[in-house]
Amino acid sequence: MSSRTARSVVSVAPGVVFVEGPVSNWVVLAEEDGVSLIDAGYPADTDLVLDTVRWAGHDLDDLRRVYVTHGHVDHVGGIPGILERFPHVEVLAHADEVDNVRGPGRQQVTPAEIGGRLAAPRVLRWLVRALGSDALRPTEVPTVRAFTAADFAGRAITPLPAAGHTDGSTAYLLPAADAVVTGDAVVSRHDTQPASWAPRPRMITPFFTADQDRALESARALPIPGILLPGHGPAVHRVGRSWVPVAS
Repeated sequence: MSSRTARSVVSVAPGVVFVEGPVSNWVVLAEEDGVSLIDAGYPADTDLVLDTVRWAGHDLDDLRRVYVTHGHVDHVGGIPGILERFPHVEVLAHADEVDNVRGPGRQQVTPAEIGGRLAAPRVLRWLVRALGSDALRPTEVPTVRAFTAADFAGRAITPLPAAGHTDGSTAYLLPAADAVVTGDAVVSRHDTQPASWAPRPRMITPFFTADQDRALESARALPIPGILLPGHGPAVHRVGRSWVPVAS
């Protein structure tokens, strides 16, 4: 049982549970052969991730795979702890993202590179939360492999290219839920952004992104879903021309 607490846990469609974690998000997905995760939070989130699998009504022994949106530590940090207990779990990522996921080095901004931005109180608060989530713990996922089209044959999930935030960033379309899981390709809000900003699809704070121009191009190419399940911020859904948080 985790001592950490999710900000919200929402069943957005049958078999799809969205978790707005303490600092970053993940999705619990019921599949034909068991249960999968899309991302897995920070290293300190492992127990909370597993708690949310149980909350969604699944047996942990039915956990089969983790689909990765991108290899930043706030999205893959919980995976090593999961693999320690469930070594059969597959970890799948875009071929261009495998090295980022495997680690220990990865295409990610460091606290030193954030530099003078720490003068902004909200950036400092975010960094404190990240460090409290074991952001600096060396994270390696040696068993990650590149997914292929065959991995999605007959499944209700489709990978979508979303490069820019990292070289192999990937979004995942869940057609039955009319939802897209975007990782950090599109977020609804981030802790480094003003708290007054209403949740809606937006770009993450640029200094987190490897190639902002490419990220913008990728974001514009993504389908506009009924429900957006972002890597940061609450799940939001369309109501007319507006976006509102999905009720828990």
